[in-house]
Amino acid sequence: MKWADRVDLAIYLTGCLAALCSRAIDDQLALYIQASVNVFGILALYPRVSRKTDTLKEKSRKEKPDSPKGCLLLVLLVYITAAEVWKMGIVVVVLLLLVVSGIISRTSLFYVPPGHIGIVRRRTGATHPDFPLVTPHDTHGVLARTLLPGRHWMTPFVHEVRIVPRTQVPEGKIGLVTAKAGRTRPGSRALALPVPCDDFQDGVNFLLNGGEQGAQVGVLAGGQSYSINTELFQVRLVDRVHIPAGTIGLVDAKAGGNRPPGALFGPHVECDDFQDGERFLAGGGQQGKQLAVLQGGAYYDINPALFDVISTHNVAARGGPLEARHLKLISIPADRTGVVITLDGANPGKDDQAGPHVPGHQGFHLPWVFLRNGGRRGVQEETLSGGTVSALNPYFVRVMLIPTNLLVLEWDEKTPEKQDNYDVHLGRITVTVQGYRLFVDVKQVIRIPAQSAPGLVRRNGGALISDIGGLDPNRLPVQRFVQRVLGPIVTSYFNQIATASTVLEFVKNYRENRLELATLVENELRDWGVEAARTHLGEFRAEDETLNEMLKRTANEEMESEKLALQLENAEREDAIDKVRVEAERRRLRLPLEAEIESLGLENVMVLKMLREIAQAPVPQFLSGGDLSAFLETLPISRLEALMDRMQNLRGGTGIEGAERPALPEAEGKEGGKRE
Repeated sequence: MKWADRVDLAIYLTGCLAALCSRAIDDQLALYIQASVNVFGILALYPRVSRKTDTLKEKSRKEKPDSPKGCLLLVLLVYITAAEVWKMGIVVVVLLLLVVSGIISRTSLFYVPPGHIGIVRRRTGATHPDFPLVTPHDTHGVLARTLLPGRHWMTPFVHEVRIVPRTQVPEGKIGLVTAKAGRTRPGSRALALPVPCDDFQDGVNFLLNGGEQGAQVGVLAGGQSYSINTELFQVRLVDRVHIPAGTIGLVDAKAGGNRPPGALFGPHVECDDFQDGERFLAGGGQQGKQLAVLQGGAYYDINPALFDVISTHNVAARGGPLEARHLKLISIPADRTGVVITLDGANPGKDDQAGPHVPGHQGFHLPWVFLRNGGRRGVQEETLSGGTVSALNPYFVRVMLIPTNLLVLEWDEKTPEKQDNYDVHLGRITVTVQGYRLFVDVKQVIRIPAQSAPGLVRRNGGALISDIGGLDPNRLPVQRFVQRVLGPIVTSYFNQIATASTVLEFVKNYRENRLELATLVENELRDWGVEAARTHLGEFRAEDETLNEMLKRTANEEMESEKLALQLENAEREDAIDKVRVEAERRRLRLPLEAEIESLGLENVMVLKMLREIAQAPVPQFLSGGDLSAFLETLPISRLEALMDRMQNLRGGTGIEGAERPALPEAEGKEGGKRE
């Protein structure tokens, strides 16, 4: 016997004892007390008898039921109570009916306060064979429907109502729903089939439309409250999925169809970033890795029972080859280009060429479009430009950084800090000339255009072979290219000229060798689409120090000889410059005189020249006479003769044709004449 039944029995026996004791005082009072106690007994016994009857009906289908002792007791109690009430007066009967009606109203009218719901349980009636626990019909058991806030009339002594708070899902959380009742889910499915039921608030439609037991596909969004029957559904709160900014989230589906053999990914299904699990399953979503990624800096309402989301929060705890660096956005520096290697797609074929451009995939952000349009697996012609940032699925692509700026490659001794350089495999050039070992330093500057980078990667291989892609900063493709292409060219060239040269010839032709080597390198790199900017030969030295001293003296002598030759060349140039200046000055003086002669005539010009010279000659302050002859007597005869000579040489030293030299006047007193 249950504890509640024991309490009711104790109350009933206490009432009977009180009625028996009251007979010593007043028989009428004892009658009233006994009638009231019997009414209590009827009200307490009826629900138990009703449940017992339903149980007996259920057992009658399987085995022989027990005798309904509770029913006989209830009938006997009703008969005794009716006989006692009959003995009372009409007024007492009316009052008793009013009390009973009040009790009935108290047990049939229910009030559900705001923020709560009422869960109804039917005490009487038959149990529905398809819904023994929670029923969408008005049969025995917990009803699937709930009572919303307000007043509700229920059948007295038939239904009982339990008031519970509405299900609240706070911000930053989602509600995972598990159905306690419904159809049995096949063992091959991890989740129940989705059923339209207004976010699990319509339990009747859930059960009638074939809702299944167990974990459900749909989730309850945060920041809301729901009128959910907690007898039908259990709600568990979990955190929303958060993808940090600057990273991506990868998704593995736990439910859905099976992928075909050999397929890396299932078909892409638009499902609101995996927040609509029903659309994912209805659209043919398959288990395993998904092509779409979750963008960083956002929260998602994703059901963890349907999807496993990998982010930087949990990747370390998962273990395996996937690391946090694979989930970062792929950033291409400005002086690099990103060569894309796809890990899925059609077979590359036998042409040994990079995959051609495929339209529509938006820089590999839509890999399902790439695959649908026939994209091939392997190195792609299309590259990621420098300065771009991409959110790419590392399950689908690997991106290798190839420098597009000028690279200086050196053939020299490699120190530990140079072990990661692109020229790590280029050692100092060593040649043997006439038994002497010579060490040569070589520098080569190259540039790899963006359009040539895919071919370089394809022909020189990537880094590690793995099913995880992402950004691969490994320098191996360029290092292999330098080692396999440039290294043999330079080494074989110097070995070839060392074999056919003497030490002096090697030294003498050293500078000319640079041009020849530069042409050789340029022609070889042209086949790779790589540009050879310039070739530089540094100083070389011999292993034998005696040879070094000899080469040093020879070099000094050559430099001194070159210095003297340069000085001679400069002197010759200065002499030539002086000649040019003299000739220019002569032309400058001749041209105005020729113009003056052409315009005035030769005789007039001669007179003018003579007068200018006379005007510049020194003369005495005073003359004894006022005529010209007295003035001319004061001029030196030699000055007048020089003046006549200059007038006859107006054209660069040649006499003027047809011009007669004017005679100078006889100087008076030459034979002893006296000037005053």
